[in-house]
Amino acid sequence: MTATAAAGIVDYTDHATEFREQGFTVIRRFFTRDIAAQLLAEVQRCAREDVAAAQAAGLTDNGIVYTGRIFVRSALFRRVLSSQPVVDFIKAVAGTGDLWITMDQAVTKNPNAGVFRWHQDNGYTGLKTEHFQLWVALTETRMENGALELAPGSHKRGRLRHKYIANGQVEVQEEVGPTRRVDATAGDIILFSSLMLHATAPNVADAPRVAYVAEYMPLAHFAPGLAPPHFVVARDGRSAAQFVPRQPGAMVLRNQLMYAGPRLVNLARRTLRPLKRRVLRLLEASK
Repeated sequence: MTATAAAGIVDYTDHATEFREQGFTVIRRFFTRDIAAQLLAEVQRCAREDVAAAQAAGLTDNGIVYTGRIFVRSALFRRVLSSQPVVDFIKAVAGTGDLWITMDQAVTKNPNAGVFRWHQDNGYTGLKTEHFQLWVALTETRMENGALELAPGSHKRGRLRHKYIANGQVEVQEEVGPTRRVDATAGDIILFSSLMLHATAPNVADAPRVAYVAEYMPLAHFAPGLAPPHFVVARDGRSAAQFVPRQPGAMVLRNQLMYAGPRLVNLARRTLRPLKRRVLRLLEASK
């Protein structure tokens, strides 16, 4: 499925419908190969910085390398992520033109890299609302090098149970259902729901596979615990790239109430942990 243009305006209605029904939609050649190559070079630069600073991301393991917070470090990525064509596309699917980016990361699967297990992104973040994952192929992605695999319609099942497995990975604890592999060429994009079950297979090819994903969220939504700066990309459907010190939805009462329970649990754990250690020391000293 591709977008159609009339009078200079791109109609993404079919993509929005496909997203609602399937939980994802694909646009081929959204970015030119030249832009994809420039983005890849920026990813590689940021990855070298991480190596030099010994700042490997937590999930980096088993031949899979994660490079995060690229939009903070790269003016090129900020321009691309907040460009009007991208905003128009996300707005059509998300139903709002008020958007910010919570996180981003490039995922490099080197030769012999292992699987990334079936999961929802909400299974990692713990967020209670759906958000929108813009996945960009920066190299050719095929079955042999670990293309993205999706479970169409799984976003309609809501947040599912996940279990920690190993190497920082969690895995969904319910049946995945029918799946579809999406091969891609550099510059192709896949927009999928954060509630979409997805995975990647091992890279058995002889070259790395690199993809980039940015997580778009409506300005009215909230991601507790996320450190500033926060990157607003659009207001009222128009590109409006801007770093802000506070999440736009931080003061919305509904958001505060939504996450009140987990916050109270975390507060109780932090409060009780020192008390527990003190009791254990006293018991040890009384022996």
